[in-house]
Amino acid sequence: MSGLKRWLRLGVISGMIALILAPGLPVKAATTKVSKVPARAAYVMDATSGQVLYQQNADKRYPIASLSKLLTVYLTVQAINDGKIGWDDQVPMASNLIKLSHSYAYSSLRMKSGEQFTVRQLVAAAMIASSNSAATALGEYVAGSNAKFVAQMNQQSEDWGLEAHFISSSGLDNTDLKDYNLVLPDTGKSEENLVSAKAISIVAQQLLKADPTITQIASKTQDSINGTKIFNENSCLPGKSQYKKESQIDGLKTGFTENAKLCFTATYTVDGQRMVATILGGDTTFSAMNKLIKQLKASYQLETTPLSSQTISLSNGLATKVTAQPTASQAGVWYQDKTAALTTKVETKLTPIQLSRGTVGAGDPVAQATVTDTQTGAKQLVTYKAQEAATVFAERAVFAAKHQADQLIQVLVTPMQRATAK
Repeated sequence: MSGLKRWLRLGVISGMIALILAPGLPVKAATTKVSKVPARAAYVMDATSGQVLYQQNADKRYPIASLSKLLTVYLTVQAINDGKIGWDDQVPMASNLIKLSHSYAYSSLRMKSGEQFTVRQLVAAAMIASSNSAATALGEYVAGSNAKFVAQMNQQSEDWGLEAHFISSSGLDNTDLKDYNLVLPDTGKSEENLVSAKAISIVAQQLLKADPTITQIASKTQDSINGTKIFNENSCLPGKSQYKKESQIDGLKTGFTENAKLCFTATYTVDGQRMVATILGGDTTFSAMNKLIKQLKASYQLETTPLSSQTISLSNGLATKVTAQPTASQAGVWYQDKTAALTTKVETKLTPIQLSRGTVGAGDPVAQATVTDTQTGAKQLVTYKAQEAATVFAERAVFAAKHQADQLIQVLVTPMQRATAK
């Protein structure tokens, strides 16, 4: 039996710390009608728990234009997190992407022949200015070719169970891509990315998890890339025409084509809770987003419980412990006509890799908090990460096992030694 199987048989991952937190006095939420959004589809969710607050044609696939770049940036960030590429890697620009960057209709960042950009600059150009050349260059750098990267986009969508189909990393359709050698084989003349509002909201949720600082980039109204100014078309940001302080919007991505119309995935906070909202295919999407957020804030009540650092036992019955910090300072449940009664349970959660190597590193996930509303059954999961490196199994357990083995051998060997001596 392998060491991993032996420890699994002994049940070492069953260590648990149960914390029952008494909820505060419930406050009944005021019910406000949320009017239909003047667009093709809409979806609003809690970015941490995934709890849905609003949906309208949420599972139907529609053109999403440059919202496609959210998945492109996610796969780029994931490649960085996996150590495959780096933020400061220099990325050369292919001639067809230089040509694309010179297009009046499809470019927001003009690039020069022979110019190079870091991955960090290309992510900024894609998120802030929605540069199609930057997004395509990221995909080619991550996967080795445009076709391989789009295949990754579709595979990731399938892995997440999303209603999505991609033919480009930028969001341009084949009628736009044909002049730049970017049309994939076996795709239609006017084929385009088709993604549901729910699906692209989940992509945004995953991007926020992979890089919580992405909103620091997406919230910039302008920036400079290699001396060239770029500008953000998100009209809900501070200083823009549709900015509303009460909406608390700090990103995330806009998109527009004549066919897709105006699309917008927004990130915002309510009482410290991170939210994701998407509106697809509207003409007044920015003002509609502000109205939707306002109505949801009036309609829903947030019941929260604070999360703090915990001492986590890494294995059952052994002394190895580590201090772990939650990835969110609070967890919560949204409700309308019902009150919430929250309980919190923190459980040790180690991966097979951590168990096989017998160690956890600083920053590794080691536990998970489950916050449950006992009234509705809604749940929120929050990961706890180790603050320092530690061994999974206490050294004393190894020594104890060795000592026990020595005693057994001694019991068997001693009579034989006596018989030989006679």
